[in-house]
Amino acid sequence: MRSLNPGIKLAALTVASLILSVTFNTRVNLAVCVIALVATLASPGTNRRGVAAALVPFALTSAALFVTGLMYGSGGNASAAIEADVFGQRTLFASDWTTAAQLASRVMAYGGLGLSFAFTSDAFELVMSLMQQFRLPPKFAYGVLAAYHFFPVVKDEYAEVGLALKARGVHVNPLSPRRVVPMLAHALERSESLAMAMESRGFEDSGERRCAFEVPLRARDVVFAVGLNAAIVAALVLVS
Repeated sequence: MRSLNPGIKLAALTVASLILSVTFNTRVNLAVCVIALVATLASPGTNRRGVAAALVPFALTSAALFVTGLMYGSGGNASAAIEADVFGQRTLFASDWTTAAQLASRVMAYGGLGLSFAFTSDAFELVMSLMQQFRLPPKFAYGVLAAYHFFPVVKDEYAEVGLALKARGVHVNPLSPRRVVPMLAHALERSESLAMAMESRGFEDSGERRCAFEVPLRARDVVFAVGLNAAIVAALVLVS
């Protein structure tokens, strides 16, 4: 997963999520979630504790939707609950248990796909891929990348202002204007310096630019994108 082109991987996982969003198959949703998590954990360099921590909100949301579907489902009214859907799927709301399982499993499928991308992709490579393979304008691409790397700067400024106030014996709450305003002023000054540096290096030039860092598009990237979505569609057709 980590060696795949991040832009192609994002597009493939987005299409997979859209396919799952128009179907109601609990087994396929759970299978997608498990396979995505296994592939994520098996990728070299994956922060397994981070994956477990990030999975908690999805698990809680899934549990909440399961209880909601169980308590406020169709009430077992199966006579008017069957509707034809894509890929030969049918929305079987014959019982509240079915509704609850469908809602909960869909959230877990989305969570598995999202985590598989978040923990196996590099932000810099993603922006370069979007610029090279998807023709994202360079000014916008570098702006997004600069903003992404600017968040740690804001965090450091916030901590430095807090330490400066503490050294002066001034005790304020975390959202006090005496702490937030200086942090914003310093962050604004750094953002202006960054904007001037980008302009001085020609980032406002609309001419053709060359990239020192190339993100290749390989055959395995296309095989992954096509194979993933073809497998999901095949599973939805067979498990109906």
